[in-house]
Amino acid sequence: MLTKFIVPKARRPKFDLTLRIIDLNNVPLVTGTALIKYSLPSSSTTGGEHTGRTDRCPITEHKVQFDYTRTFPVRLTIDKNNNLSECPIHFEILQEFHSGAVTKAERVPLGHVFLNLAEYVEESEQVDGEEGVVRRYLLQDSKINKEFRGAPLKTAAVFGGIAGIMAGEREGVEENVGHLPNLNKSRDHSELHDIYRRSLAASWAAQAGELPADQC
Repeated sequence: MLTKFIVPKARRPKFDLTLRIIDLNNVPLVTGTALIKYSLPSSSTTGGEHTGRTDRCPITEHKVQFDYTRTFPVRLTIDKNNNLSECPIHFEILQEFHSGAVTKAERVPLGHVFLNLAEYVEESEQVDGEEGVVRRYLLQDSKINKEFRGAPLKTAAVFGGIAGIMAGEREGVEENVGHLPNLNKSRDHSELHDIYRRSLAASWAAQAGELPADQC
């Protein structure tokens, strides 16, 4: 028997998600159309708005311009450590084209993008006119990686001490945000550490008379 775990509403704060899908670069074909489908867990949205798609847009010089914008409410869950739990959003990028005498367009998946919305939580009060950060993503499960640009949301790590948002205490939120790490810096540091560890391991594994990895 499966028991459904119910999270109290007080631990599921609601945010307004503004989703923007701007463009797609380095598409292998020069003609045809492309579209993007996206989906969230049904439990994170209200009114059945957990799925959507862009219009079919033409491929021009290996690029597709979508300029798609949609705003809808999303509920995230606060875990026992007062951190926002992961809320995945999945993008599926599709390409359509006609081949030969076939009248119906053939649809080919170009790849996928998976993001965690908990890393894009906006502050409750934004500076007027601020549009957030535009990011590009390499498609996953793609034979030829394309660059997908979208979700220009305000950069933020997963909030610690999210109770400040629930209580509406602006000062508490700012204090927590002030100690958040920069995601890009953390990612860069992680990559540097990985390179260092691989070089060090290769050096240890070198046979007598062989140069270490950093001297090859």
